[in-house]
Amino acid sequence: MILKAQKFAAKAHEGVVRRYSGLPYIVHPARVASKVEAVFMPEHVVVAAWLHDTVEDTEVTVEEIRCEFGDEVAAIVEELTNPSKGFPELSREDRKAMDRQHIYGVSQYAKVVKLADRIDNLRGIIFEASEDFARLYLRESDALLVSLLDVCELLETELTCIIRNGFEKFR
Repeated sequence: MILKAQKFAAKAHEGVVRRYSGLPYIVHPARVASKVEAVFMPEHVVVAAWLHDTVEDTEVTVEEIRCEFGDEVAAIVEELTNPSKGFPELSREDRKAMDRQHIYGVSQYAKVVKLADRIDNLRGIIFEASEDFARLYLRESDALLVSLLDVCELLETELTCIIRNGFEKFR
């Protein structure tokens, strides 16, 4: 199932590169899935980690995920799809507040994937984005962390350290 998810994600993100690094986009879900696997999550959670951005960032639908990978995986991917994507007219601040509120109520498994996702995103942004955007993303990550507590101490500690070190870097 994990290999199938790798191939599915690679095809969905084919030709897409990461905004700040220029790396092929598939590197991101690969790192997120690797981190999720490293904290001994069940297979369906690792599969969801591979697919976590497909609905939000590609033409893939939750229904396609459900048909290919089942209800458990589809549910996690759906939980990880930011509801603010449907409201581009809102300010960034309002969209991020909406997304934080949403994440607060998702499953523990979705929160573990979100922790791994945010860790990978932050690592790239701190070193590759502009200082202004890095500072903004650090503040947003710090605010999001409250919604992700008590699910995986190892990942929570890692994210906390990255945020703290990021704030120190841009002091």
